[in-house]
Amino acid sequence: MKNKNIKILLLIIATVLLTLNLFQFNNNVSHNRFMDRLDLNLTSELDGLRVELERSSTPSILAVEQASKIAALSTYSTLGFDYGYTLETRIHDKYVQNEPFKEMDQIQALLLALLKDPANLELQQRLDLLLVK
Repeated sequence: MKNKNIKILLLIIATVLLTLNLFQFNNNVSHNRFMDRLDLNLTSELDGLRVELERSSTPSILAVEQASKIAALSTYSTLGFDYGYTLETRIHDKYVQNEPFKEMDQIQALLLALLKDPANLELQQRLDLLLVK
């Protein structure tokens, strides 16, 4: 009788542990999907900003909004794109001053390169130098 109770108790403990393990696995999968979507949204907004700047060298309110989204997404992204808030500031300053960006071809090329490698600090610095001009 005692052995039977111990076996039942062990079976219950094993079932609870297995259930908790499956729950943890489900949470990890959900988190990974969320982070993938967030990273995809960041690259999508970067591409949208590139396209918007392609239309006009003077930033529009849409470019400012996209830069703001990029800044917010870069905070939580796993891509290592730490340039989001600086990018937002540069775009906003040009919008407020109604100044066009110079060397738009290079800016667009750098934004395209950042889509492939968002964590590249050299590309971020080169883009920053062009946005300040």
